[in-house]
Amino acid sequence: MYGSMPNETVLRYGSIFEHPADIDLWSGGVSEKSLPGSMLGPTFACVIATQMSYLRRGDRFWYELPNQPSSFSPEQLQEIRKAKLSRLICDNTDLIDTVQIYPMVLPDHEINPRVPCKSGIIPSIDLTKWADFGGHGVDPSLYNYINEIPDTLLNFRK
Repeated sequence: MYGSMPNETVLRYGSIFEHPADIDLWSGGVSEKSLPGSMLGPTFACVIATQMSYLRRGDRFWYELPNQPSSFSPEQLQEIRKAKLSRLICDNTDLIDTVQIYPMVLPDHEINPRVPCKSGIIPSIDLTKWADFGGHGVDPSLYNYINEIPDTLLNFRK
């Protein structure tokens, strides 16, 4: 346990438990030193990664699952992976012109600066990857009919 948690904690566990296997998961996990770039130690990082892997493989509706009738195309997945909370904020608020690159992280002029929404630094999603241009067994004349519906409704009101 030395090296994975502070020495003082190891000594306290040693005075309480006879064997390291007796330490419960929660107290042992929260006592571990965080991995570099993480808020978690190795035990909780492993537990969460394993669970996430099981969830992805066991969920038939997982958005990255290929070869399903509702699967996204590789181009659509590429656009989805570009999505950022900062872009969502910029695109859906009227009074915000600048936003932090990572809005859920404390501001920092070097690591997480505010940038203009229109600067191009925060990528936008290309929604044309979801456009349906017909040709999938749909009669093209139906598209014309759909475009005529608003005029029909307007004439009906008169």
